[in-house]
Amino acid sequence: MILSGELKPGERITEVGLAEHLGVSRTPIRSALPILEADGYIEPVGKRGFSVKTFDGEEALKALELRAVLEGLAARYLAQGGASDEVLSELELCLVQGDELFKKRYLTHEDEERYGEMNARFHRIVVDHCGSPPLIAFVQRLNKMPFINPSVLVFDQVGLETAYDLLFRAHGQHHALTEAIRNRDAARAEAIFREHGNAQRQSLFSRANQRLAMMA
Repeated sequence: MILSGELKPGERITEVGLAEHLGVSRTPIRSALPILEADGYIEPVGKRGFSVKTFDGEEALKALELRAVLEGLAARYLAQGGASDEVLSELELCLVQGDELFKKRYLTHEDEERYGEMNARFHRIVVDHCGSPPLIAFVQRLNKMPFINPSVLVFDQVGLETAYDLLFRAHGQHHALTEAIRNRDAARAEAIFREHGNAQRQSLFSRANQRLAMMA
């Protein structure tokens, strides 16, 4: 509800109100609110209340740049350590699924969810198998911030033609990264995944800036 904008930045939220809206008891709401606070989605207001935290574009941009650095390191670690056949097979499946979307040489709005899910899974595979629990935890925390998760795309703001060009290039980087990991080329793997994350700024922030402006 926060990420979709249903709950607005600065909006006061209560156990009772959320429980009634979601049709559940107050117990799970009471358990969830401290977790949302720890993850940075809400902040305390008064003695017992919370409100939705307001995010600004600069904060989101820095978080995205940090994620690109960390994911680059994850790719380096995975390539250095050598990816298992199972991990390589999982990456290859993502490549095949992405290739199927681009085979028709255009994208539809229905493709947004398909590509976003595949992209998020590709990133998760690389990070989750990098062998560094602290790095994994940091990336997971960053991905919980609005506009940062690899599943967030931009079809509605940049148009389908531009989205095709952006995502076709990004998927080409998926192929190049998988090859670098397979060849255990750690430096190349890190460089590709860092650039891949930075490229997301082009596609992401045309959408994010508009939404952030609406939050102001």
